[in-house]
Amino acid sequence: MTGMDLVPVRIEWSPGEFTTYLVAQGNVPDTDQIRWRTEECDAFVITLDAKPLSDELAAEIAARIVKLPVDWVETFGPQCEYLHDLIDAASVSAGRQEKVGDGIPMTAWHRDLLGVDEVISYVRTGGQGTAETKVVVVIGPDHSADTIARRIAQTPSSQA
Repeated sequence: MTGMDLVPVRIEWSPGEFTTYLVAQGNVPDTDQIRWRTEECDAFVITLDAKPLSDELAAEIAARIVKLPVDWVETFGPQCEYLHDLIDAASVSAGRQEKVGDGIPMTAWHRDLLGVDEVISYVRTGGQGTAETKVVVVIGPDHSADTIARRIAQTPSSQA
């Protein structure tokens, strides 16, 4: 995929300890677009607006995300459980796990995190995965990835 907006964010959460986020607008980057290529990473898919998330796009996101070296994939927003289920099915189709529920990758959906502030705070904690690299896919209006990346990069006290 070419022309995808990718916004890198690096946060020092402890002296000398960093988490690197790659925030993408509208779809999952190819492995050759992420600098860590084969290093294990975690992923978040944040749906801000369900309108752009067609069944075709949801299936494409699921198929592409399981091609990355992801350990954890977490989904947020409208249709988060549906997208989570597609990711589980895609991991079986891709041969990453024999059956849904084997946990390769681990997946979770978060219907309880309702606001963008809550989602950003959760993503900044690293989510359930422990990888130091994270892919964040944002589904929403144009430039949503830029906005989310800026919000991730802000210190919690400057988000108020």
